[in-house]
Order: sequence, then structure tokens, then C-alpha cells
Amino acid sequence: MKTILVADDDKNFQLLLKTELSLEGYQVMLANNGREALRKIKKETPDLLVLDLKMPNMHGLDVLKKMRKKNKELPVVICTAYEEMRDDRRVRAKHIAGYLIKPINLGYLKRIIKRSLVNKTN
Repeated sequence: MKTILVADDDKNFQLLLKTELSLEGYQVMLANNGREALRKIKKETPDLLVLDLKMPNMHGLDVLKKMRKKNKELPVVICTAYEEMRDDRRVRAKHIAGYLIKPINLGYLKRIIKRSLVNKTN
């Protein structure tokens, strides 16, 4: 069973993704902020990370930067309310599998996740 880590400070969004992705057969872990996400990745590396950018304690770009130092292959899908970051060079440089603006299209997110996990090389 593939594991997805959802790092987002919005509890309702977490619950929505946990429910929807669990129904698709994924194991879903949750993190309320960037630091918690990094701790969970270090402890048990997920198969994919769904990441918000603006969270307390650590911005999503900082999570990406720290995570990529140790794991360059982990697929990351950004789900954020901030469209202006989509073309930011710091985001593009991190090889993001998808960038979705909230409110997201769940069907589209599921397709990105499925495609990313099929293409994952491990």
C-alpha cells in the first residue's frame, strides 16, 4: 500500500484528503506544519507528499529545500491558496509533480498522484 503524507495546517483539508485518498487505497499520514512533516519524512518516508506552502513554523518552500537535500526523488504535489508562487523559480527548481490552487479539483489531484506513483522509481 502506497503512503501519502499530507502537510497542511487546515484540519478540514486534511480530513477531506485523508478520506478521499483512503478510499483510493492509500495510507494517509497527516502533518500540521512543516517541521512535523520533516520529522515524519525522516521517520518513515512516504511515497508522495502533498504540501501546503503557507503553514506555521516553517514555510513549504523551506520544507522542500530541507527535504530535497536528503530525498531528491520523493514526488511532491503542492496544494495552496497562493497562485503567485506557481512560477516561482524556487518551486520549479524542486521538480514538483503538481501545483494545485485551493479549492482543488479532487479528481485532478488523484490523477496527479496516480501518475506520480506509477512513475516513481522504487
